[in-house]
Amino acid sequence: MIKFFRHIRKKLLSENKFSKYLIYAIGEIVLVIIGILIALAINENAKDKNNLEVRDLYIIQLEDEANRNIERLKELKDFTIEMLKEVDTLSYILYNKDYDNPKLPPKAFKLMYTEYFNPSTVTYENLKFSGDLKLFDDLSLRNSISSAYETLNEVKVSEDLDFSGFEDYYFNFLIKNVNFFEMQLTSKSYAKEIHFQNYILARRTSLNLNKEAYERSIESFTKLKSVFAELKKDKISND
Repeated sequence: MIKFFRHIRKKLLSENKFSKYLIYAIGEIVLVIIGILIALAINENAKDKNNLEVRDLYIIQLEDEANRNIERLKELKDFTIEMLKEVDTLSYILYNKDYDNPKLPPKAFKLMYTEYFNPSTVTYENLKFSGDLKLFDDLSLRNSISSAYETLNEVKVSEDLDFSGFEDYYFNFLIKNVNFFEMQLTSKSYAKEIHFQNYILARRTSLNLNKEAYERSIESFTKLKSVFAELKKDKISND
C-alpha cells in the first residue's frame, strides 16, 4: 500500500502537476489521521472491554468475600447472643444475692469464652493497593464497597474493647480465684467481689456493642450483595 501511494506521488511530481499532488498529499494525510483515530478507538474499546472483564472478576471475588464475612459475622452474632444470656443469668443471681446458687460457678467460668472476627479482605486490599478501585467508576458502587469494608473497623474497635475488659478480668480476677489444674473457681467469696460484679456489667455492655457492630456489618455487606445482583441483571439485559 505504501509503495502504491509513493508511486502516485512520483508520477504526479514528474508530470509537474503540483496542485494535484498537493491535494493528493493532503488527502493522504487525512487518511493517515483517520487511520490513527480508528486504531486509537479500537484500542480504547479493547481497553474498556478488558477493564470491564477485570471489574467483573473483582465483583465475583468481592461477592464471595461478602458471603464469607456475612456467614462468620452471623456465627459471632449468635455466639454473642448466647453469651448475653449467660451474663443475664449471672446478673440475676447476683442481684438477688444468691451466692450459693450452683449455677454461679459454671456461669462465671463461661465468662472466659471469647470469639473474635478474622475478616476476609484480600480482594478489597488488592483493589486499594493496586489502584484498580478506579475501575469502579460509578461513585455509588465504589462507596457501597468502601462502606461495607469500613464496618469491619467498627467491629475490630468493639472487639478490642471487649478483649481489654477480658484481659483485666483474667489477670486481676481469674488468676487469683481459679484453680487451673482443676479448672474450677476456688474462692467461695468471689461472687461478692466488686471487681467480679463490675466485670459482669461491663461484659454485658461490650457484648451488646459487639452484637450491634456485627449487625451493622451484616447489613452493609448484604446491601453490597444487592448492588452486585442489580449489576448482574443490568448486564444480562444489555447483552
